[in-house]
Amino acid sequence: MHSILALDISKSALGWAFGFPGDKPISGVHQVGKVDATEDEVWRNGMVWLNNQMTALNPGEVAMEAAIMSSGGGFTNPKSQALLLGLQAVMRTVVKARLPGRAVMVATSSARKVLTGKGTYPAGEAKDAVQQECLARGWLDAESLQADKADALAVWCFQASLQIPDLKFNPKRSSAGRA
Repeated sequence: MHSILALDISKSALGWAFGFPGDKPISGVHQVGKVDATEDEVWRNGMVWLNNQMTALNPGEVAMEAAIMSSGGGFTNPKSQALLLGLQAVMRTVVKARLPGRAVMVATSSARKVLTGKGTYPAGEAKDAVQQECLARGWLDAESLQADKADALAVWCFQASLQIPDLKFNPKRSSAGRA
């Protein structure tokens, strides 16, 4: 078993989850940018934060939510996409400099499917479903519930399920835990 640091990267915040498969992961959110922050400020903040986390946590591997490419139908404009792709590249570079391997890129739909049993959702339903499953598993509680943390936990769950397949969504276990 090796520890996993999972990241959900957005233009202003990094959701993160860390732990060994089989244990309850810890999670949090780190702000990397403010509304008026420049790209290079956000990238620097992300680099410094991840380097510090890698030192403190010493993960065996790092998994990141892969960027969603928008082709005009999504909510991400070209400037935001450039910032996100740049931040992701910076984070991947830190991982490569610190670990013998490379960061694992996890598709959002794959992470959701492993955590909730469903990879795609109607508009506006995915974040709630991910957060509800994190609550059901005891990884978050009402006070700590936050979308970026839950998304990072979904990525963590995906990667952890490669070591412990029982972490994949099981409707019997899930419904029994909610009853």
